[in-house]
Amino acid sequence: MRLRYGLYTLLVFSITGCSHSEPEFKPIGGDRDEYGCLPSAGYLWCERTQSCERSWELADAAGIPHTEAEVNTYCDIIDDDDTEHEDDLE
Repeated sequence: MRLRYGLYTLLVFSITGCSHSEPEFKPIGGDRDEYGCLPSAGYLWCERTQSCERSWELADAAGIPHTEAEVNTYCDIIDDDDTEHEDDLE
């Protein structure tokens, strides 16, 4: 009887051990965005500088307040002036 329970336990463990799959390994910082920036490391794409920037470093370097709105405004280039000039050329 003991042998039967022992074999049953061994069978259960071997079946569950085989069905267990390792979770997909995702390294820390492996979350690059479409520009290649690492958001988990604090980087965001800045259209103005055409590079990945850390918002707090960019705010210090540009002399702007370190708020999400200010950094986004600084990095989002709206070419309204360029559009007007293109119309003048035609």
